[in-house]
Amino acid sequence: MWYLGIDLHRLTVVIAGVNDAGEAMNAITIRCEDTEAIRQTVEKLGPFRAVIEASGTYRWLYDLLRPYGAVVLAHPLRLRAMIQRRSKTDKLDAKLLANLLRINQIPLAYIPPERYQQLRDLTRTRARLVREQALAKIQLRAILARQNRQAPYRVPFGKRGLAWFRKQDFGPIENLVRDELLLRLEHYYGQLEILQEKMVSLRETFPQVEALLDIHGIGLFSALLIVGELGEVDRFHTAKQVGAYAGLTARVNQSGGHCYRGSITRQGSPWLRWIFVEAAMHVIKEDMALKNFYTRVRKRASAKIARVATARKLSEICWKRLVRWHGEKVSEPASA
Repeated sequence: MWYLGIDLHRLTVVIAGVNDAGEAMNAITIRCEDTEAIRQTVEKLGPFRAVIEASGTYRWLYDLLRPYGAVVLAHPLRLRAMIQRRSKTDKLDAKLLANLLRINQIPLAYIPPERYQQLRDLTRTRARLVREQALAKIQLRAILARQNRQAPYRVPFGKRGLAWFRKQDFGPIENLVRDELLLRLEHYYGQLEILQEKMVSLRETFPQVEALLDIHGIGLFSALLIVGELGEVDRFHTAKQVGAYAGLTARVNQSGGHCYRGSITRQGSPWLRWIFVEAAMHVIKEDMALKNFYTRVRKRASAKIARVATARKLSEICWKRLVRWHGEKVSEPASA
């Protein structure tokens, strides 16, 4: 069997391989657009296992190679921690990946199934649109502040507020900026409506979101984002692993009799960390257990630390609810 190390870039793919006998093939470079050449190269090798270092563009290559052999994903951060080298080239990187795969020393990264990947793309796009929408509103408020004006409406970005903005004369340049921002807001409003309709339709596709919707502060979008980012919940063995995956656990540096605990790691899914922190301040308004936990931490530390600690606790609660939901669904056919 051949073990392939693949170094993927935006324009090129570098493929190196080694077989069970230790014989190595010369590393070859192929342009990403030449997918047929990539397919023919791996198909000639027969049975193979391949490893790709995780990146934002790995999915197309993974889908291309998967029908011809086993493909795994390498965790880039853990991979760098394992390797200390004087020289670094694309071909050396590919050869190193192949050799590590051959001795089964690749630190693996999670590859979500296609439906979870599509859900991630949808919820992340929606989150980005909301952020851009908020930025446009901030810039419109800045125009008012520079002109020393106040909008006559409590919510200046409703229909009446936007109509009022259009009628104002801020000057020739400021008017151009105002018009561009208003067009941008209209675009965001329209796209968010389209995404909202799609998320409503996905409620039946991902019925496990019902296990999260009765938590105060978690709506349909938040629940779908959590489900998409977690993926298959049975890949986590303990609730603490979910907090670590979201980057909400503290750094620990222990040696001898000294143990230092620093800030949170911020490793893992930034989207998952963001939604748990946002939801944490809503859930404590209704959940007395979490509210008491937040208060205890805030008294001995700070409000910021208490908020993050509550987010970590919330991540564990959400995982347990999803695991329980899946367990109930699995047991239903047996009971019937």
